[in-house]
Amino acid sequence: MERNQDRRPSRSVRAQCQKPIRNRRSVLVAVAPRCAFTMRQMNVGSLDRHGEVWRFILHRLKRRTRVALLLVVDSKGSAPGKTGFKMAVASDGKLCGTIGGGAIEHDVVEDARALLRQPRPRASVMLKVHQLQHPQTSGMICGGQQTVALYPCLPKDRSAVKSLLACLEGGKPGVLRLSASGLSFNPGRQSKEEHCFVQHGTRWRYTENVRTPDTLFIVGGGHVGLALSCVMATLGFRIVVFDERPDVDTLVQNIYAHEKRVMPFTKVGRAIPDRDRHYAVIMTPAHSADEAVLRQLVRKRLNYLGLMASAWKARALLGKLRAEGCPTEMLRRVRSPVGLPIASHTPAEIAVSIAAEIIQVRNTGFNPRAVAE
Repeated sequence: MERNQDRRPSRSVRAQCQKPIRNRRSVLVAVAPRCAFTMRQMNVGSLDRHGEVWRFILHRLKRRTRVALLLVVDSKGSAPGKTGFKMAVASDGKLCGTIGGGAIEHDVVEDARALLRQPRPRASVMLKVHQLQHPQTSGMICGGQQTVALYPCLPKDRSAVKSLLACLEGGKPGVLRLSASGLSFNPGRQSKEEHCFVQHGTRWRYTENVRTPDTLFIVGGGHVGLALSCVMATLGFRIVVFDERPDVDTLVQNIYAHEKRVMPFTKVGRAIPDRDRHYAVIMTPAHSADEAVLRQLVRKRLNYLGLMASAWKARALLGKLRAEGCPTEMLRRVRSPVGLPIASHTPAEIAVSIAAEIIQVRNTGFNPRAVAE
């Protein structure tokens, strides 16, 4: 059976893909079933690409509730928390985000709670080494190490946090700076390094480039498009879904997409600009539409381009473009059949395989298919 056949998912799959997310702006307004569960109650990405940790901090500062920022400022080897992982701990007992989980997170959270109970809490950094024999052991045996900053947020930090969130929501870059003396944010700028941590004795400083999240363009608003939106919403991607069918049920149900655009498939290429942080998956309901979209996107500079199709269909479409003179190096970037080979069949399974392949590309940049060809 061809994997891009638009089949209706089971009730369990539909139930998983109909839970609402707050603050999602779409061209089409979708009325979703009411549900007590929201994405904001989940860990929506340790790197906080959508600003959930910062919103949590700002909310507590407005309520004059003490809150501490936990930030992995440096990591080496097999550490559970990578540089840039963030978490917030409030004096009201609430938590948001993660610095990697496990014993280290439990210990650092307790340290943060103790810090917030002090009359004049001070920022500090702590090194946690994941080896049992090391004097600064975390109690874990991963083999790596990570340095975590504990920063008690102050009322004066509200303006910096608000500026950071405004840049995230407006799609603008900036630089976050953190040290024992305070927190600041400079909008509109970028440093040469994504993350930089410097320490001399008790003095330290950390800088981080703040950018908008990676964007996933899903061309086709069917059942797999809905399931993929559901999965990718938990991974820190901005999601844009295209379809030329305004009344298709699964497009209306898709409350995970930040944006839904109704336009002819023959014009989608105009709405997907070249960018290294852009990812696209083609999954239209017709072979002719798949070909039309592929022709528009194959020459674009995208970090990932996938086509949902059977192996036979993929060979036919790519062979046709090759015969027409499309450069081989461009065709080799097209991932089709799309997704990692896990024998997926249902919309939810196919979505998981695609999401896994996208994460593989984003985190490693490795293209095993191109090497194998």
